[in-house]
Amino acid sequence: MVIVDAQVHIWRGGTPSAHHRQEPFGADDLLQAMATAGVDRAVLVPPTWDPNARAVALAAARHHPDRFAVMGGLPLDHPESRAELPRWREQSGALGLRFSFNSPKTQAWLADGTADWVWPAAARANLPVALLAPGVLPAIGAIARNHPNLRIIVDHLGIPRGLKDDAAFAHLPELIALAALPNVAVKAAGLPSYASKDPYPYRSLHPYLRQVIDAFGPDRVFWGTDLSRMTCSYRTCVSMFTEELDWLSARELELIMGAALCRWIGWPLPAPGPQ
Repeated sequence: MVIVDAQVHIWRGGTPSAHHRQEPFGADDLLQAMATAGVDRAVLVPPTWDPNARAVALAAARHHPDRFAVMGGLPLDHPESRAELPRWREQSGALGLRFSFNSPKTQAWLADGTADWVWPAAARANLPVALLAPGVLPAIGAIARNHPNLRIIVDHLGIPRGLKDDAAFAHLPELIALAALPNVAVKAAGLPSYASKDPYPYRSLHPYLRQVIDAFGPDRVFWGTDLSRMTCSYRTCVSMFTEELDWLSARELELIMGAALCRWIGWPLPAPGPQ
């Protein structure tokens, strides 16, 4: 089984958000952590706090093409982004885009037309998009219906920042409703951070996760960590899925832990070695 982390930030500068690791975390740091945790690949998402984060991520993917791919962002409100988007995949390892709609300003872009240009452009360029969009899942559903050839990933199961336990999943009906749209997948990243009632293996979260997997299917649920904000070990994030979800078949686990994500973003898996 190839294990692929659907979201990790690496950076060199800037001031990270308070809930993330505060020290710089580069490609070599991540490779070392992956080796310890048994993670084979990672999708790099450039964080907003480092103005050079996109270059850092693309350089890592260029130097380690079998280990890293990039889903990066373009400023939606900058005219030059419209010319840059069609050329995005010309950069080594740049397999998709990622946009955040987690503030009043950016969420307004979904209603006032600012973001309208990017959906058909991404679909034409065959670029999947990952969306951090807590609280506006119906808007994401409308985008998916209007652009059926656009592959969308809903980040972090749509959970708003700071919520835990049952409160973190109060929006689950809205998320489950998106499962009817075949071009929408979900990123099950950072699950341990949403539990405060129980320690590992965080069994209070398992029923919610099972609802999501039952609705979307294992080919549209992607494991990940958002590692820089985890308070548990990297290996714990892996083993929560690989060792504790005994209701998943081996094939379902293989899909969720990486195979399905690689197919969704067009990142071929390595050929199997000799038996």
